[in-house]
Amino acid sequence: MKKKLIIFDRDNTLNYDNSGYMHDKSACILFDDVYEFFRSIDTLINICVVTNQSGIGRGYFTLQEMQDFNSEINKLIKQNTNHRGIDHFFFCPHLPLDKCDCRKPKNSLVIKALSHFNCQPNEALLIGDKISDCQAGLSAGVLSILLKRDSINIKDYENLNIIISESLNINSLAKYLY
Repeated sequence: MKKKLIIFDRDNTLNYDNSGYMHDKSACILFDDVYEFFRSIDTLINICVVTNQSGIGRGYFTLQEMQDFNSEINKLIKQNTNHRGIDHFFFCPHLPLDKCDCRKPKNSLVIKALSHFNCQPNEALLIGDKISDCQAGLSAGVLSILLKRDSINIKDYENLNIIISESLNINSLAKYLY
């Protein structure tokens, strides 16, 4: 079955996250494999982002700064590929202590994305760099890929029903998309 929706985490999945609270659009740098992925992906597949952005709740940056950063991601994708970019950004502005339903590893943002794109869980794929990303996807019934951006111990995740990938290389991910 061809996937209808790709759900990405944002920070350290699409863009480098060297501060933990990326919001300054002038510091937005995407990983090289993001451009390769968007050059290769079918433009009929919807693409969105689900992201925890507690920097808003902490007062580190504003909603507008986050939106400007998201726009910069799309600008960079569009400038460097023939792809339209990311269709929608879903975010959680809350602190971990707020115990909201939208903060990953909870799955309400993933469910919201599925609903927004009128997509069944088996028609979607989630890609993130943290186990909490994958937990949000799995608990919503979405096939989830853990992108190995940092030095994670793969043995810690062997018993989970997730796929581990070294990069966004389309050749290694195509079997999960089509």
